[in-house]
Amino acid sequence: MTQYDDLLRALDDSRKRTSRFRRVALHLHSPDSHDWNKTGDKALNDRSKLLAPGAEAEFIAALQPHFDLVVITDHMKCSYASRVSKATLAGDAFRVLPGMEVNFRPEAALSALRLHLLAIMPEGATPEQFSRLFARLAAIPDDARRSGQEEVTGIGIAEWVKRIHDEGGICIAAHVDSSQGIRRHFRQTARDMMKMIAADEEENGQQEGEISDELKEYLLGVEFDAVEVAKASDDRHYRWFSKLADRDVSIPVTMKLDAHCIEDFDCEERVTWVKMTKLSLQGLRAALKFPETRVRFKTDLPTPPSPRLLGLEIVGDKNSFFEKVRVAFAENLNCLIGPRGSGKSTIVEALRYVFGYNRTLDELDTGNKLSDRIRDMQVANLTGCLLRVVYQTQAKDTRVLEATFDPKENYATKVYAADGEPLNVADVEACGEYPVRLFGWSEIETLGREAPRQRDLLDRLVPELTLVKQERDQLRRQLHASRSEIEKVIVDLRTHFAQQNGLLRRFTEYKTAFEKLNTPQVKQYFASLDVAQAKHRVLDLVSRNVADLQSRLAALDAASFRKGVVALLKDAQQELRDWWLTDELAKLKVVDAETDVQKHLSAAAEVLKNFAELLGQHIALAKQGIESVEAQLRAAFSDDSFMQRSADLRANAERRLREASALRDEYLRTWAVFKEKWIARKGMAERLTACHERIAGIRSRYNAGIERTLNSYFAGRMRISLSFVAGGDTRQFADTLVKQKLASAFAMQYKNRRIADALVSAFNPITFVDALVGKEVNRLIGLHPPDEPANKITAQEAERAREAWRPWAKDEAADVGCLVEDGSRLRTLMQLQEVEWDDHESILLNDRPVGELSPGQRSSAMLPLIALTEPTPLVIDQPEDNLDNRLVGQVLTDILASLKEKRQIIVCTHNPNIVVSGDAEQVVVLDAISDRKGAVLHHGSIDNDDIVQSVIEIMEGGADAFRARRQRYGL
Repeated sequence: MTQYDDLLRALDDSRKRTSRFRRVALHLHSPDSHDWNKTGDKALNDRSKLLAPGAEAEFIAALQPHFDLVVITDHMKCSYASRVSKATLAGDAFRVLPGMEVNFRPEAALSALRLHLLAIMPEGATPEQFSRLFARLAAIPDDARRSGQEEVTGIGIAEWVKRIHDEGGICIAAHVDSSQGIRRHFRQTARDMMKMIAADEEENGQQEGEISDELKEYLLGVEFDAVEVAKASDDRHYRWFSKLADRDVSIPVTMKLDAHCIEDFDCEERVTWVKMTKLSLQGLRAALKFPETRVRFKTDLPTPPSPRLLGLEIVGDKNSFFEKVRVAFAENLNCLIGPRGSGKSTIVEALRYVFGYNRTLDELDTGNKLSDRIRDMQVANLTGCLLRVVYQTQAKDTRVLEATFDPKENYATKVYAADGEPLNVADVEACGEYPVRLFGWSEIETLGREAPRQRDLLDRLVPELTLVKQERDQLRRQLHASRSEIEKVIVDLRTHFAQQNGLLRRFTEYKTAFEKLNTPQVKQYFASLDVAQAKHRVLDLVSRNVADLQSRLAALDAASFRKGVVALLKDAQQELRDWWLTDELAKLKVVDAETDVQKHLSAAAEVLKNFAELLGQHIALAKQGIESVEAQLRAAFSDDSFMQRSADLRANAERRLREASALRDEYLRTWAVFKEKWIARKGMAERLTACHERIAGIRSRYNAGIERTLNSYFAGRMRISLSFVAGGDTRQFADTLVKQKLASAFAMQYKNRRIADALVSAFNPITFVDALVGKEVNRLIGLHPPDEPANKITAQEAERAREAWRPWAKDEAADVGCLVEDGSRLRTLMQLQEVEWDDHESILLNDRPVGELSPGQRSSAMLPLIALTEPTPLVIDQPEDNLDNRLVGQVLTDILASLKEKRQIIVCTHNPNIVVSGDAEQVVVLDAISDRKGAVLHHGSIDNDDIVQSVIEIMEGGADAFRARRQRYGL
């Protein structure tokens, strides 16, 4: 048993009260049926064995692998179905309902032939209960004496359906398109009537085309609970706007199985999937009231949303708001309800902390100090609590995310496998395996004020953007890293200039002086000395390199393996010291490793020592060569004082030039490194600009489709549109131009003339730096703010700005390129290149930016967006805030109902319409025990009676919500 077994088992038990899809067969014959197929291959098709008393268990065993709920509907008989149904009452994992396939002779208006209608009664219903359906009708013998060919006559279909309903059952029109189906009879009778009254074929065809609507209205009027079809695609025929009901309606459609032998059971394509909380007639009846979301066939069965949250556990103490609470989450719509102060928002904030979103709290609207209020709530209700979130990943792996709430830590989450094994996950958000979108109280409304966050949400609707945005972010990181590298080179360049009291800047002076002394005649005399000195310089350079390597090698110490360990263990527990000294030290063979490394280091040091000695000998020989040449020259010039003076002056000038040249050569090597890195940075910047352009193109291609999708939820009540300007989000760019005084270089009164606005309308940060540094300064001429053409930038102003921000020039004294102002200009320009810009994209509601609208209107516009963005779990605290009840009932509930099959949704709410009309699969009822204590009272789907009663008692307007639901769905 692992530490999480109890938690996982408890969450599984809690989900038993949620509604989920079950495998259902609503038309299945038993061996008692006159047309039971006895030719099947399986022994269980032996009818006599199956009909023997006590043999029901064998029949149930044949059914259970294929279905969760079965309705046995023999022709005009029910005794065997009743026996099997009673045998399944003891358990809750499988259920059989008793039914009957009734031969019904309809009223003359339809047909002279009989129809088949399914009458389904509550579990365990007796033959006597079925017999009450035939009261006061033409004589039909009791169940034991029926042949299966009897017919119900003398009663209208609507009255017959009502009679079944009054007995607590449901009625389904069986195989509507077969020879005994109501659709075919209705159509044939109407066709015959039209042939009698229609004068021409065209009119006859038009009238026949209208029959389907008439039939649907008829079926709706007689109140069939469902119709049975042969093809999954036929369900579309039974969804329409009903003139009779003045609303959109759906007649539930079930799949025709009509099994007559054991082999027929194994047919997945004929199974009807029905979302139920309990396997019962009551559960089936409740599901048939919501066919759009609760009745499915194999072809349209929704894939359970994944990833998803399986549950949450909060463990505190007697002083905590929740001493111990466990909340299981269903895969679709979950609603947390309860009076104010019962802990709904505390559960949301526990999720925020576990998933690491406390780190981004400061990005919320600071004007309302929303982040402060959230932190205060967390500190008051969660301090010291152990938080566990059970998460199912996209790969269907179960993980436990665990953290103890610490007010001083924004992130403290560890991840474990279901068996308790710790996993190496440094950041649950960054790793991408545990996505959750969480919107706490009033956060939805704040989205409407911030266009960048709206743009980010819209991007999640475009899968194609993911990789391109990752590429953009990577290029931004590379650009930032390149600045760090270039800044190191800038320091090196400045160091070169400062060496030996600025000797580098005397290079031109020394070069001119030496060339003046080094006339052709003098140069001829000193040629041999120059060669000797050059040889010495080469050997000296090699010697310095060897000395540097020896110094670095000497700094290496194999004993550094254990550096700091003694200090670390000084105050440690004895157990830890014993572990290291007597166990781990030996297992790692640390001493052996240190000895081996030291041996190699000593060998390398010996090689360098021998080489240095040999090199010293060669340097000594080179010095002797120089001295020999100098001696020869002194001897040659002994009688010529002029040549002696010239030789001394030339030697001094050559030495000075040689020293300055050595510094200059080193500088030029560093300058070459700088130019190489600058060219590489320029390439990164160009790729970043191209990446932005690709992103803008993708967004613009998808925007029309996104608008249509968003507007589909409002049905003409309001209109959503998108404002899009490629590269139009330049706020940081403009602010930086002003802050760094880049704009002031163009002209006086640059603020009044809005020079910054003119620049950001034509450039992004990268292309602007290119214009200043490169040869495109002419692109600056004539620019003006978009709405002020008179404030143009002149040619003189453009050139002045370029000169004011020129990052490099030529140093004539050193005869090298150099950075102006010790590189400070270049630093500023590089920082400007890294300023982020993006497309401007925001939501418009009825052609007005949502940021300019009321909080309710902002929330209305943002709700479809946050719900549609992606299939990851969605957590919202009080989405109804700022919305009027009409929008909640007509828009929000439609959004939640349509999306809950595609993503898991967890909602804290005070509005009963979300719970009731949203048809919540899991409702968690919380209660405020005191002003500092909360607890879970009930949990389960909206089908459970205790949940219904809680909604009515706790939520204002709860009873009204159920009445509205009854009216809307015709319950």
